[in-house]
Amino acid sequence: MDYSYLYQRAKSRYYEACAEITSCQNKIDDLKKQQQQKINLINQLKTDIKNHEEALDKVKEIIKSEGNFENKISDISNKTNEAAINYSSMVSCSNVVNKNLNEVYGDEMRNTKKTINDIFTNFKTRKNELETKIADLKRQLQQAENDLDEIKRNITLTENRLQDWKRAKTQASYDMEYYRRKMNQAV
Repeated sequence: MDYSYLYQRAKSRYYEACAEITSCQNKIDDLKKQQQQKINLINQLKTDIKNHEEALDKVKEIIKSEGNFENKISDISNKTNEAAINYSSMVSCSNVVNKNLNEVYGDEMRNTKKTINDIFTNFKTRKNELETKIADLKRQLQQAENDLDEIKRNITLTENRLQDWKRAKTQASYDMEYYRRKMNQAV
């Protein structure tokens, strides 16, 4: 039997196993870096989602108060009307030139109402933007979690391959030693 040939084959298997072990270790290191980057991304996305949800809750609270503002403006308008009527009554009893308070303060009231309506319109737009952003962040989070699961599976598969190659290396080293002894006995 040609033990030299068998020894060389075992030696070839040994060096192939060594190369594959290094390759597996490098791949595991790379996958663990990717895993850490994905974990960091997931944590950042969770923080962003939480911050956006808190902002959305605050915007919703402000939007809920719109009715209160409208009631207060209506109260102010009613009181201005009452004051205008009282003022007109007082002025009609004297020689003072009568001014209509509704005309004097009407433009201010309309401008105030418009400004408040614009503010609440902006809040409603912001609410929609926040809801869209939160949905997008949650989609990104789901994708990142799926990617992380895939990375973990690849790490496990590569670790299994690493163990297989370590066993192949050990077996090849035993074979090399066996065939080396047989060659020495043949001499």
